[in-house]
Amino acid sequence: MRTEIAIEYADAAGRSYLTWAPVRATISLLEPATNDPVGIVVGNADTTKGGQLAFGTSRTGDLSPTLELTLPSDGSDVEFFVAGDYPKASTDDGDAIIRATAANGGAELSTTPTMVRVRKDANGLTAAERDRFTTAMATLNARGAGLFKDFRDMHRDDIALAQAHGAPGFLSWHRGYLLDLERELQKIDPSVALPYWRFDRPAPNVFGEDLMGRSVQPLGNVIFSPGNLLRQWTTDGQLGVRRGPRVDVVGAGAAVMNEAQTLALGGTTPNAIFDDGTDEGGFDDMEADPHGDAHTSFLGLIRDVHTAPRDPLFFLLHCNVDRLWALWQWLNDRFDGRDPNTFFFRGTASSPGATFIGHNLGDTMWPWNGITGGDRPPTAPRPPFEALPTAPAPPPKPTVGDMIDYDGVHAATSYMGFGYDTVPFKSPAP
Repeated sequence: MRTEIAIEYADAAGRSYLTWAPVRATISLLEPATNDPVGIVVGNADTTKGGQLAFGTSRTGDLSPTLELTLPSDGSDVEFFVAGDYPKASTDDGDAIIRATAANGGAELSTTPTMVRVRKDANGLTAAERDRFTTAMATLNARGAGLFKDFRDMHRDDIALAQAHGAPGFLSWHRGYLLDLERELQKIDPSVALPYWRFDRPAPNVFGEDLMGRSVQPLGNVIFSPGNLLRQWTTDGQLGVRRGPRVDVVGAGAAVMNEAQTLALGGTTPNAIFDDGTDEGGFDDMEADPHGDAHTSFLGLIRDVHTAPRDPLFFLLHCNVDRLWALWQWLNDRFDGRDPNTFFFRGTASSPGATFIGHNLGDTMWPWNGITGGDRPPTAPRPPFEALPTAPAPPPKPTVGDMIDYDGVHAATSYMGFGYDTVPFKSPAP
């Protein structure tokens, strides 16, 4: 007698990558030794190491490390839900293993490897996690000849930059930007998740030669270790990265407001995620500080909006910006785009009272919308978001509003397949 487990959002090779958001799974009985229903228990194969999982009978209910189920002997599927057991994330592909056992005697009926794949603090990555990420980034770049060129080109043109900065769509657009890049990295190595640079804290490992490189004064040329393939990093026909710290980012952190101050942005009334013109402001004020001040904590490529993506540190910086938004959303239960306190500017750029194009809730976002010319940039270097088996969202041509409920808190169909090591799923926060 044995069991078979199928997990929703498995990739094309049948591998499952989970976050803290529960996803549907089924289990069925194969080769039963009886015609009676069989009691089984699903749990973690090893509770002492690897990513850990939690199980439940509904997406919105409580989850626990073990779950008892009764399986019919005819092989019919029985539904359950599985998620990473916050904050116990994986470090290696397949290290979170579901073990199904018989309830009566504990005989093992099946094991199913998965991974609790979430975005982590880059300063705390294991050597293997670090090397998988740098290798995937270097492969995407391919010494300047690879697909990374598209992502560099998305952050170059002034019209494009205006639709991604300086107004409410800043956070949504960059969330899409990071997700698009991350999914390309995962085609190279599915175990990779974008790490973030926690810029309000010391980060000696981030700025070591094995990860983002060590800056050598006075020009700020960045030195990488021989084993770090980012030493081949090439953009705009130029090899290497220039990044001169203006503050002690290694020992003290960037010159930015700290996390608690950032999460307090927006106040409590109206607690809008984006500035509605009142003195209260909104969470999007973080575009200046800490986001902008993190950029300007350096001289070199990352300081200028036109050249910043030429430095791979850009993506770790923006991953932390997105993490702070995700954490702010969780703390304030701001996942429902229908709520004006979640996003103030309703409609599209043609609606009464709208703000700039690309920054209203219903505006589609360039370049994934494929719209060029006129008020949009002259080219669209990226295609629409590809439909993947690993997550149902975002849609091919996402709007600003489509990027808000990334974890599927309000709608399971909004789940995008990424999460953070400091942001639980369940909302509202306690």
